[in-house]
This record gives sequence, C-alpha cells and structure tokens, in this order.
Amino acid sequence: MCLCVLLCLFPFCHANPPCVPPTTGADVVLQREVAERLANEAVKADRQQQIVELGGLKLLLPLTKSEDNEVQRLAAHALANLSVSTDNQIKLARQGGVEMLITLLPNKNVHVQRQAAKALANLGVNVENKITIAELGGIPPLVNLIESSEENVQIEAVAALANLAVNDENEVSIGESGALPLIVQCGRSSNVELLSQASRALRNLSVDAANKEIIYDCGGYELLQELSESRHERIAAQARRALVNLGKGNRK
Repeated sequence: MCLCVLLCLFPFCHANPPCVPPTTGADVVLQREVAERLANEAVKADRQQQIVELGGLKLLLPLTKSEDNEVQRLAAHALANLSVSTDNQIKLARQGGVEMLITLLPNKNVHVQRQAAKALANLGVNVENKITIAELGGIPPLVNLIESSEENVQIEAVAALANLAVNDENEVSIGESGALPLIVQCGRSSNVELLSQASRALRNLSVDAANKEIIYDCGGYELLQELSESRHERIAAQARRALVNLGKGNRK
C-alpha cells in the first residue's frame, strides 16, 4: 500500500481541526493497521518528513485519543519515530502533539507509556520544546514513570528528563519534583541502557546548587564515583562529567 493511499484511508485525516474517528468494530482494526504501517514507515529517515508533509500528523494525533490501547500505542510509536527528525519535532509540537503525548503518560498500559515518553524524549531535544513540555505539565508524569516496574518505561522517562534538564528552569523544576533520588536509584540497575540514561540525567541535573545537595544526600556522589569506572564508556564519561559538576565531594 503506497503512502498516499494509506494517509487517505480515513476521511478525517485532512479535517481542520481533525476529529476523533470512531473507535469500535472494524474501524479499530483499520486504525491499528494504518497506525502500525505509519510507525513502520517512519523508521526510515527518508519517509519521516514525507509522512508529515502528506498530512500524517493530522491522522496520527487524533488516534492518540482512541479508546483502544493498541491504537494509542501504535500512534504514539509512529509519533516517536517521526520525532527523530528535527524538522518534525517543531511541526509536531506546533500541531498539538506535546499535549496529546502528555495525556498518554498516565495510561495504565506500560507500552503506551513507553512510546509516549520516548516521543517526548525526542521532542525534548528541541530548545523550544523543552519549555513547552514543562509549561504543559510534562515533568510530573514523567517523574512518576521512573517508579514503573518496567525498565523500558524508566529508560524513556529518564531520557526525557535528561533532555528537558538542558534548560536552567527545567533543571530546577525537575530537582524540586523529587526526581533525583529516583534517578539515583535507576543508577543502581544492572540494565546498561538505564544506567546510561541515569548517568546522563545526573550530569545534566548536577549544575544547580540545590540539586547538588539532593544528589549528595541520596548517595548520588558515591554512585557516580562507581559509575565513573564503568567498562561502558558512555556511562563512565557521563558520570565523570557529573562529578566535575559536583566538585570534589566537599559541600560549600
């Protein structure tokens, strides 16, 4: 099925503003098929911009409001893939994507949570989006996801907060949200990717003076010393930079 045909399967895909499609019976089956195909196509770099140019966001964003969890997951997955593109990061935010993804974070389905957090992590690379995500209340639900029992969810939530923390106001807000002890706890995991994201987040969050105190108090300094000797260079490098931010272990 070609991309143009795929995007025109639903008459609502070019509506302005887009409406939410029916979510029962055969419609749900079709929604799943379209969202899945778009998610798969969006993996390809040359397709990411094309999907958006053909109106793909007007189709996918309403699907995040579906009553079907699988449709929501597939739509969020497609948006996560599309948001790898720097151009799409701006367009997705301007078309209301940030709000819709934030509403998916408290979803009880961990697979929906993971894809929504992953999409927000990608969007949070953009300077303007860092502010937008915070202003729309994205930080608290991301912090809540760090307490998930699913490491794949934790990875994406910590990655999103690490990206958002590259902003002075966000760094303070994340510190005040209670995220730091949770991130330090993630830094004790045996999962290499979670360790990598946790060490990166601690690096980005260890500039603010109040955050430094929190990191010391919850054992983060000692943890970072251990991580700085990791055999995984990504982890070790981030931990070493965080230690530089913290100083030599002496509180002022």
